[in-house]
Amino acid sequence: MLPVIATVTSPEAMQTIAHGIMIGGGFIGPTIGIGLVGANYLSAVGRNPEASKYLGQALVFVGLIEVYGLLAFASTFFVK
Repeated sequence: MLPVIATVTSPEAMQTIAHGIMIGGGFIGPTIGIGLVGANYLSAVGRNPEASKYLGQALVFVGLIEVYGLLAFASTFFVK
């Protein structure tokens, strides 16, 4: 018999746990994406200092990536 680590008795508690997992899982991808954009931008500027004029474009890509994280957060309010 396996030991019981935690028991969830109420549906509200299960819903809260599910929302936490959903938000956490939904923000893993955008976090990795923003890290990759930042790392590649800094690498490009390190190799070619004139590439610093592309900061605006890098920030646009960061904003596009962040939209997916916000969609993951907003979807928790619509899922029952």
